[in-house]
Amino acid sequence: MKTSYFSTDRGGRLHYQNLALYNGKSICKMITGYYGLHAIVYDPYNNERRWYWEDRDGELRSVSECREYDDIDFIGAMDDHKIRRRDNLASNHWIAVDYARYCPTDLVKSINPYPKKFHELFPKFFEYDFISWPEVLLGYHGYVKDDMDGMKLYQALYKGKRKLPVNLSYSIKQFKTRKNIIAYKENISHWARSWFLGGGNFNSTYDSYYKLIERRLNAARKYYNAFKVMLERNDIPYETFNLDTGDYCKTFCVDRSFDRYATDGTGTLLREEHMHMIDTWVDRYMTENP
Repeated sequence: MKTSYFSTDRGGRLHYQNLALYNGKSICKMITGYYGLHAIVYDPYNNERRWYWEDRDGELRSVSECREYDDIDFIGAMDDHKIRRRDNLASNHWIAVDYARYCPTDLVKSINPYPKKFHELFPKFFEYDFISWPEVLLGYHGYVKDDMDGMKLYQALYKGKRKLPVNLSYSIKQFKTRKNIIAYKENISHWARSWFLGGGNFNSTYDSYYKLIERRLNAARKYYNAFKVMLERNDIPYETFNLDTGDYCKTFCVDRSFDRYATDGTGTLLREEHMHMIDTWVDRYMTENP
């Protein structure tokens, strides 16, 4: 059964990706930041990693590289996701280098920041077993970060305000053939620790950093219901998945999984000299935001 993973930042997407590859499944990730909207595909069936994007001339582009999936050290790779980026760049695990954000130079130089025809690639994306950031395939892309002024993604989901051109009826039809999963965290204290580790850049004072993460985490807590509203509006069936207690194998239709918290600490941005503040920040957050 093909699956789609509706989640927020710090919400299990890396675990979902590695779960797919660990079980020999392909995964398509809709990448919405960094260089512009593009898709990265990990395809064990064809031993390749592939990128898709729309260039500034409106041409739909794709390039690939050969990659072997049979001998990936997933635990080692996930451990290298837990170190800061400048150290991660020296990883021996290709799937971990640069937190798997690497893109070909041609994509970086030519990508269209305001794509109009990207949706014409969607039939290809729906062929893959797992999909991350699937809301993009329903037209939800191009909003401000959750701590900034302006339309945020969760607000757009609630209101049905799509910014990306799509063939909505086609995408809805495709999602109805997939198992669509909304992931959520029940243990908010555990989630808060993850956010303070890697939910933003520390650029000023302890209090300003705390308030940045507080705003972002409070917004992240709204996505669970926002995804429900959006999917129900479009009559798309879904299941919910508790990241703290759910059965990965049963929910995602795979034979094997990792320890539930194998990806704890991945994508860490906070410097070592600030780590001593995490418990204080988590306690404060749980007191002020029960």
